[in-house]
Amino acid sequence: MLQSLKQDLIQKGCQFYEHQPITGFDLKAGRITGLASHPLTIPVNQVVLASGAWTGQVFRELLPAVTQIPAIKPVKGQMLLYDAQPETLAFMVLDGDHYLIPRRDGKILAGSTVELAGFDKSTSTTTFDRLNGFAQQLLPSLKHYPITHHWAGLRPGTDQGIPYIGRHPEISNLSVNAGHFRNGLVMAPASAKLLVDLVLGRPPCIAAEPYQFSSPH
Repeated sequence: MLQSLKQDLIQKGCQFYEHQPITGFDLKAGRITGLASHPLTIPVNQVVLASGAWTGQVFRELLPAVTQIPAIKPVKGQMLLYDAQPETLAFMVLDGDHYLIPRRDGKILAGSTVELAGFDKSTSTTTFDRLNGFAQQLLPSLKHYPITHHWAGLRPGTDQGIPYIGRHPEISNLSVNAGHFRNGLVMAPASAKLLVDLVLGRPPCIAAEPYQFSSPH
């Protein structure tokens, strides 16, 4: 889906600067005029920080003198991938915090943990055994298929599980869209539409107050 989105944006004339670390913001009179990224300074009109679990870190490192976004913390999730045959599992299965997700090629994803471990993305044998036990108990046929991958990702979590979608209270052209925890992909279209409405000064598509900096998340 991301590859399709990127290609659509390229065809519409968008320019991407990939693998280009931002080293600073040029701030003038409460407005960001450019992004410093050696050896370039990229002029900007509007800036949206959508840096997932790293959004708070970006604020602390690059915008230390302005109002900080309330805590967005990384929440680690470990997952397993089974090399199953197509049609082994026809539907996604949810069981509390755990799930089995079949892919089109037949492989089945089993996950996931919820761990507060900072930015540590290491995996553990204890978690491997726990996830494997869950998956095989729910779908015994997985005992016949090898596990080809065990990895961890970082979700952006907030204290109340509600993302921040809105404009910065001090910098007129800075907005944030982050903190969606496990639901970033499914919330992406509505989150983007809400933020576009706020940036363009249009009546928002949904009530914007719960997602603002000042909201008691």
